[in-house]
Amino acid sequence: MPDPQHLPQTGRSDGDDVEAHACPKCEAQPGSPCRSRGGAVASAHHTRRFTLVPWLKKALRVPTPADRGPGRP
Repeated sequence: MPDPQHLPQTGRSDGDDVEAHACPKCEAQPGSPCRSRGGAVASAHHTRRFTLVPWLKKALRVPTPADRGPGRP
């Protein structure tokens, strides 16, 4: 059984947990979604960012929540 300290907090999405960290690839700051080269919100978080969340390290893809858009936290 996983350690309870390494499980997502109730009421938070995987995207919220990923966005608690800055993205090493696109340099998105904590609280912001990953961005494409053109500056648009990326459809999925960059792998190097979501692997910073212990329970998501083995995930193949973590989608950006649908409500994330330009200018929205």
